[in-house]
Amino acid sequence: MELKTAIVTGASSGIGFAIAKMLTEEGYRVYGIGRIFPEDADFFEKRLSLDLRDTDILLAKISEIKKVDLLVNAAGSAFYGLAEFNTPDQIKEMCRVDLEVPMILTSALLPKLKDTKGMIVNIASVTSTRINTHGAAYGALKAGLRSYGRSVYEEVRKTGVRVVTVCPDLTRGTKLYRNADFEPSEEDGCYLLPEDTAECVRNVINMREGCAVTEVEVRPQYNRIVKKKE
Repeated sequence: MELKTAIVTGASSGIGFAIAKMLTEEGYRVYGIGRIFPEDADFFEKRLSLDLRDTDILLAKISEIKKVDLLVNAAGSAFYGLAEFNTPDQIKEMCRVDLEVPMILTSALLPKLKDTKGMIVNIASVTSTRINTHGAAYGALKAGLRSYGRSVYEEVRKTGVRVVTVCPDLTRGTKLYRNADFEPSEEDGCYLLPEDTAECVRNVINMREGCAVTEVEVRPQYNRIVKKKE
């Protein structure tokens, strides 16, 4: 039986890396898109090291992949702080990585996904469902991704394509907080691991045909953050 094929963005670290590894365990050939991959990441069918914001190169690379069963939009960019201090460059980067790229990839790959009755998994955030002081722009873009996924599902469900939005909460082991002055607490029960979201995605992709999970929120039991040490 021919192996299924997945494309995963943000696959060089964090949640994207964990999902890519899980998919290989599930028998997928995984094409990972990221910046700098770990040397021991030898489970990928192919590692595509590129800047997602370079649309022409991105589309040229994915056009070479003839059959696609699964698209995972896991790349993310976040800058935190009061809205008045978000710079134009920060806003542009978040807009492009968090929303523009998933929409471009979805549009480009939907014909192939329809052929395979495939699936799109968008990694959004719990910020997409609530008010976000000190993270207004990031939350707005993830809310846009969530809205986009819900609408696309209604457009394509009759073709057999499934679209799911996964909304993780505070996660350690990612680079998402590199531009923040806080991070999830190290106390037990106060953070997720990238593998937790990957396991959630595993369950979703293995639902029986005809049953579609469209949204999932994954949260640690407790909600605690700490200031980064100077």
